[in-house]
Amino acid sequence: MLYAIHGFLVAFFFLLYGYFLVPKVKSIKDDRERTMYALKIVQSKLRRILKVCKVKYDVEGMENLTSIPKDEGVMFVGNHRSYFDVILGYTLVDRPTGFVAKTEMQKVKPLAMWMEFLHCLFIDRDNLKQSLKVILQAIQYVKKGTSIWIYPEGTRSKGESEEDMLPFKEGSFKIAEKTGCKIIPVAMINTRKIWEAQFPKVKPNQHVRVMIGKPITVSDIPEEERKHVGEYVENIVLEEIRELKKKDVAEEK
Repeated sequence: MLYAIHGFLVAFFFLLYGYFLVPKVKSIKDDRERTMYALKIVQSKLRRILKVCKVKYDVEGMENLTSIPKDEGVMFVGNHRSYFDVILGYTLVDRPTGFVAKTEMQKVKPLAMWMEFLHCLFIDRDNLKQSLKVILQAIQYVKKGTSIWIYPEGTRSKGESEEDMLPFKEGSFKIAEKTGCKIIPVAMINTRKIWEAQFPKVKPNQHVRVMIGKPITVSDIPEEERKHVGEYVENIVLEEIRELKKKDVAEEK
């Protein structure tokens, strides 16, 4: 429980102290420069949360991201089982990136303010019209060089294993189809073990594994599979998960 309290306090004091940083962020006229400034602040605090919660993590395939120009918008796609997926994800990005989050997050005003600085989008999963508007806004962001991170399952999966993913929603991939941007498949394992598996306690020293896959463009997907881009990418993420789990098992022996 102590680790959870430490993590909460880091987040609380950042959101409290964050109000004093808002004028500085808003004073930066250039949108990209302002977003990168906010991103660095947020990343430092999220890394602090990982540290106080004693989360250990390895990342494979970082070169698949760093090889892409930082002014090029991409679409990150991953499996989703924990809030720590987002915390880890934001510490890894090297470019302006907005996450697609549920509308409930807007109720936490200090948090929503920083999410808006980073071009996060809030989606109502029960409102088809509003969801479409979010996808259209994401398309505009990507065209202008801001990346989008989306979890196509639509919500956190609570299956026994990371392999028990929910089906990837095809509508999410309109972002890549309409912009021609690269899709970056990202798999994570063991994030749920940090907190959700024994909520409200945080279990320290969990070894999280992350794999950043090779970029995919819709035009490179075999024609017969292009009608189901979501399923195609889902299978790639699933294979990444299986590869990470094999390494987990090998380490335990």
